[in-house]
Amino acid sequence: MPSEYKKVNVSEVPFAEGLKKDEGWIDMKVQFLISAANAGNDEVVFGRTLFEPGSSHEHHRHANAEEIQYLVRGEGIVLDGDDEIPMRPGDVILTHKNVWHGFRNTSDTETAELIWCWAGASSRDAAGYEARGQNP
Repeated sequence: MPSEYKKVNVSEVPFAEGLKKDEGWIDMKVQFLISAANAGNDEVVFGRTLFEPGSSHEHHRHANAEEIQYLVRGEGIVLDGDDEIPMRPGDVILTHKNVWHGFRNTSDTETAELIWCWAGASSRDAAGYEARGQNP
């Protein structure tokens, strides 16, 4: 049986459009690098987010997916429930299913770059994405 794989180059994947501030997506640039939409997979989404100074991904959760975030560059805080955890390059965070979380760039001058993965779902809808204050 031949091996099937999906290869993408980050420079060729457009930033997502239509991410709404009232759903927690505050001035961030998101690339869904691997997902059901472009790879036909079932259990994972792999992405990259650029946070310019002042941008954030406010409190949200996903009932059907755990998330791993790796900070490549910049600095920020991870929102974990009502706690704030400082994050610097090289830090990796795991957030379990259905836990409120987010990220804020705390730098006045530097872009923060996060590489992340949702495990257990292959799209935002399948993950059960919910912004705090909204019904799923």
